[in-house]
Amino acid sequence: MDLILRENAFLGETHIVTGAAQGIGFAVAQALARHGAQVAMVDLDAGRLEEARSRIDEAAVEPLVVPANVTSEEDVTRAVATVLEANDCINGLINVAGITRDSRITKKSLEDFNLVLAVHLGGTFLFTREVAKQHWHPLFKANGNSPLEDGLNRFIVNFSSVSARNGNIGQVDYTAAKGAIESVTRTTAREFSGYRVRVNAIAPGPVNTPMLAGVGEQGIEAMKRATLLGKVAEPEDIAATVIGIACPRVSGYTTGQVFAANGGLYMA
Repeated sequence: MDLILRENAFLGETHIVTGAAQGIGFAVAQALARHGAQVAMVDLDAGRLEEARSRIDEAAVEPLVVPANVTSEEDVTRAVATVLEANDCINGLINVAGITRDSRITKKSLEDFNLVLAVHLGGTFLFTREVAKQHWHPLFKANGNSPLEDGLNRFIVNFSSVSARNGNIGQVDYTAAKGAIESVTRTTAREFSGYRVRVNAIAPGPVNTPMLAGVGEQGIEAMKRATLLGKVAEPEDIAATVIGIACPRVSGYTTGQVFAANGGLYMA
């Protein structure tokens, strides 16, 4: 993909991206790598991760492949430790991993409801906790429990959705998780202020990913018409938004916010 910022804007930084094997997660991983970061690509399937890594071109530093189930406390703990072993600094965390199990409330199983929450909300919590617990908090303690003023770029970008505000038939679990992620983002921004970590979220509208494909052609056309821009986003559009939030030159004074990247589908 084309550069959004200056070349090697994130050189020397390490960023974890969950859900990196496809869709938005892959586009984010590719964009960060293109700007010089070493990207730790996290997803459930090791084979798909390796294939995704092979498709990342023009990376200044070879991405890391870190297979993990984001709903597993053991997997997430190990994944963060693996990244720290490879590079003793984690600068950024982008929580993209997500699934859907769409059906109306009267037909939705508790198992599916809990699984969707576990992936979106639980995965966001576990990775956030472990990066702080294993890395940022020890730095804070070593600094005498005083705010870190070392000038390093530290950030988290979480993923919400326009559906968290609008609601969506068949997605009581998905919309609940996304709404909760917005609250988690604000609380984390407050708790992590001493680490000098900027914590923000993105709430995309419809994006051309495998998850959207299940809507069908007619549904996608209806979504296009509902936006003010007359189109659904490409994963690269959302990745570009992540790049802007991750860059301290662009968003260095922004934390605890939710960025609406929805083509005007919803305005508040």
